[in-house]
Amino acid sequence: MSTAPRGPAPVVGRVSSPERFPALDGVRAVAALAVVLTHVGFQTGEAVSGPARAALARLDIGVAVFFVLSGFLLHRPQAVAALRGAPLPAVVPYLWRRALRVLPGYWVAVLAALLLLPANDGLTAVDWVRQLTLTQVYVESGLPAGLTQMWSLATEVTFYLALPLLGRLAGRTLRSQLRLCGLMVGVGLGWQAAVAHDLLPPHAGYWLPGHADWFGLGMGLAALSASGVPWLRDLAGDGTTCWVGAAALFAVATTPLTGPYGLALLTPSETLSRTLLYGAAAVLLVLPATAAAAPGKGSTGAVGALLTSRPVAWLGRISYGIFLLHLVVLALVFDGLEIGFFTGRFWTVLAVTVGVTLAVSWALQRAVEEPAMRLRGRGPGRTRDRPGARGPGPGPGEGRGTAGQGPVATG
Repeated sequence: MSTAPRGPAPVVGRVSSPERFPALDGVRAVAALAVVLTHVGFQTGEAVSGPARAALARLDIGVAVFFVLSGFLLHRPQAVAALRGAPLPAVVPYLWRRALRVLPGYWVAVLAALLLLPANDGLTAVDWVRQLTLTQVYVESGLPAGLTQMWSLATEVTFYLALPLLGRLAGRTLRSQLRLCGLMVGVGLGWQAAVAHDLLPPHAGYWLPGHADWFGLGMGLAALSASGVPWLRDLAGDGTTCWVGAAALFAVATTPLTGPYGLALLTPSETLSRTLLYGAAAVLLVLPATAAAAPGKGSTGAVGALLTSRPVAWLGRISYGIFLLHLVVLALVFDGLEIGFFTGRFWTVLAVTVGVTLAVSWALQRAVEEPAMRLRGRGPGRTRDRPGARGPGPGPGEGRGTAGQGPVATG
């Protein structure tokens, strides 16, 4: 990887200053609801044998969307600074802000799942520690009831820890930035192939290297955005084309090309197809939202207006709570309605689960997330008013969609 030059770095096109991307909150909301739909679909059986099983089963694409979002939003401040020849964001404030964004709400969700769900009564103290420290993905069968989606948060947190090093390895030119992103895509595909060929244990598919490709795609998008290349601005301004392309790729992903519906193990070719299709569709879904707040870049049309509307923006702000709590709520809904898994009643379960999840997610945001984020300027390595020192800030709970304010994973 290239090292930092002494003078200003050569760049392609104009280097953009940090911008607001409010439409990304809408994308975040869409991804969160997709995750809820696929989990309700699976547990009611509709995603396995129902008439809409193809679409419901593949709505786990929300994970890819969140990983691309994280790669874009969290790497963009690094890319802007690197291409300008400026100091990269300070590491300690960045990690402090990430911890405040992720851990308080997460710990509430863990306590809710482990204390409220009878299926978790037999867990040991070691199991509790693994859940509370986000290390559950490094052992087999480490995902208890109500917390199975947390594998993606554990992967996301590992990416947060690796990002300062990745930003420094990326170098100071657009070419070196894209070279690292391409390497990450190769690592992700290779790792998933190794899991599919039984060269690695199945739970290794949750680890960061297995999803480096989706994070790398987001980082590559951030580098191109920071460089101001005209063709990317033009493409981002054509929201209709991008979203039609994303829908077409998703439609292909609903075919048997990407494997069976349900939890059956995938063949290497099915793994590769699903990974590539999800990643490409996620990039096309995210791309127009990166232009929504930049003047002169065109309009993203009716879909863009929807993504920035007040109700969708509100969903984006509480999307972390939706991710954290929806499976706990879903388990309690099954108990409360006295129905069994895979026995149908999709619409009833969905309506109750979504309604309760939205309410508790809003309460979590107001009672836990917002107070925690008010501490972000009081932690270690406080660097107020020092140019280039501000690290990435809060995620979907604040809903600002600014560069450096990345989403917390869902899926």
